[in-house]
Amino acid sequence: MEWETVYENNLTMLTAIAYRMLGSLADAEDIVQDLFIEVQQLDMVHVRNMKAYLTKAVTNRCISFMTSARKRREVYVGPWLPEPLINLTEQDPMELAVKDESISYAVLVLLEQLNAVERAVFILRETLAYSYSEIARILDKSEENCRKIYSRVNKKLRQELPAASPHTEKEEALVQAFILASKTGNFDDVIRMVADDALLIMDGGGKVRCALRPIIGRQRIMALLNGIVPRGYFEGEILPVEVNGQRGMVLVRNGSPVLAICFGWGAKPGEQKRLVRIFFISNPNKLERIQPLKAL
Repeated sequence: MEWETVYENNLTMLTAIAYRMLGSLADAEDIVQDLFIEVQQLDMVHVRNMKAYLTKAVTNRCISFMTSARKRREVYVGPWLPEPLINLTEQDPMELAVKDESISYAVLVLLEQLNAVERAVFILRETLAYSYSEIARILDKSEENCRKIYSRVNKKLRQELPAASPHTEKEEALVQAFILASKTGNFDDVIRMVADDALLIMDGGGKVRCALRPIIGRQRIMALLNGIVPRGYFEGEILPVEVNGQRGMVLVRNGSPVLAICFGWGAKPGEQKRLVRIFFISNPNKLERIQPLKAL
């Protein structure tokens, strides 16, 4: 068996599944690499569908990994947010490939409330369009059980799933307004786009000073933004980038990324889309990959 061909044909797909399951590209890559090391030592002559075999293997490895990951997150300082995938003009081809098939960052955050099996069913069905029979074989469950799990998850998430991003023009207007506000300290134009019940969530991982609980509500978000500008929080250069396929920003200081900013949009019936989630990721471990830094 030409393992190099198998590796090249399946690497992107397997890494994309693992990243969606774990919210960490580093952990996803480790799991996929360990899987390929192991399967090369096995007798695979009876495996008829290598893609299906590898998909099942990587999904179940992620389910097992998530048990220990959840325990680690119980002692994590402040809210835990996924590692953002930043699209820059120069970037590792693997990261670009995974990003091209990625779900939005806001959805990735929302999936954190699911258990490992629920998350696997939702990802395989909703974002990869696997059939229920395929999901059943991957998870060693009945097709009917997978249907029930998906239905239950869909009901659980339906009220919270963010709306699709608005047109690029509106996203771009938000980014430009935010960049200007970070320099002037006047966030009025940004706040006009924020929903009354929006959340701002900050992840510094205990390594960077930030709010340890979500900031709830438009007025409190405005107060926080107005309060951190005079302290030099946005000192540096803010670059417009893509974060998991949507417009966002990276704050660069002394040539290094110190903050990634991205958003989730939502809308009530008959209303325009507004920001319902704002994410600040400043944990340096989650920003290591976004170099070299050049704006799109």
